[in-house]
Amino acid sequence: MENNTTKLKVAIADFYPLIMEENGEYKGFEIDLWKAIAKEIREDFEYEKHNFKEIIPLLSEKKADIGLAGITITEKREKVVDFSHPTLDSGLLITVNKDRNKPKFFKTIINILSDGSRMIRSELIAAVICVIIFGNLLWFAEENASTFNKSYFPGIFESFWLIFSSMSTAGFGDYVPHTWLGRIVIAVTIIVGFAIFGLLIAQVTSFMTVKRFKGVINNSRDLVNKKVATVEGSTSENILRKAGAKIIEVSDIDLAYQKLKKEEIDAIVFDAPAVIYYEQNDKDDQMEIVGELFDKQKYGIAMQQGSPLREKINQAILGLKESGDYDLLYRKWFGEDSIMES
Repeated sequence: MENNTTKLKVAIADFYPLIMEENGEYKGFEIDLWKAIAKEIREDFEYEKHNFKEIIPLLSEKKADIGLAGITITEKREKVVDFSHPTLDSGLLITVNKDRNKPKFFKTIINILSDGSRMIRSELIAAVICVIIFGNLLWFAEENASTFNKSYFPGIFESFWLIFSSMSTAGFGDYVPHTWLGRIVIAVTIIVGFAIFGLLIAQVTSFMTVKRFKGVINNSRDLVNKKVATVEGSTSENILRKAGAKIIEVSDIDLAYQKLKKEEIDAIVFDAPAVIYYEQNDKDDQMEIVGELFDKQKYGIAMQQGSPLREKINQAILGLKESGDYDLLYRKWFGEDSIMES
């Protein structure tokens, strides 16, 4: 590199595994890529660490020359800064807490009543209607047989109890019909109960099995009204807003994972490289990625608008790709088979 009196100011932010700090040194895919580019264009530089949301303003205010941090190329950003050719294809992924994504007992009951199929709700309503109708028929049939209290209240509730126990085939034996009409009502109740409760049990079992295998959050459509953390200023915010999620902004992705482990949030949505890195390095094996890559996007090197470096950087990127050096860097940090590849 040439010994320039002025070094390029490269604004960076933590973005695993693109940019990571270890023992005062920076490493990662974008760090390696930028070093190769800087060597090609013969520019010296120094890193300045910031929060992600500060990088674009620093470039637009000409307080930094280069911005690196998995910065997605968007129309809005292109209006205030310039971008290089795309340096990495990416997208968004969802991370959840394994334990939190398994429905608890009481939550399952609530889910059955609120999210369960229409069939489940219909069978529950049918069971209630049958108890009321057959309960009244039985009370009037047994009114003069001393089976129940002779007063409608509380006699009707005693009748309801016998109908319910007969429908569920529990048969507690608290009450026994003494008239033939009452016995006919109970017989019909048992037959109807077999049908209703049989279907209800089958539907509930099916619903719980699906929930057990699929979990609560499985894709971006399941984020409605869920507490979802992402880095403030990232493109994930707009996507989560459209998805109807309750957005929890954090200054860096580490804080999001801390919140997820404490079960303060339901999920994390962020750029695929960081999500994959954290999931692979989760020593507690507490996190898991659900769903597929969505909202595919491209990262680029950001710089001041009208920067004379843009053409040089673009040529360097093309040269690295044509020589195969880019592929070597990609495989070093993301492996042979990556979920981020199209």
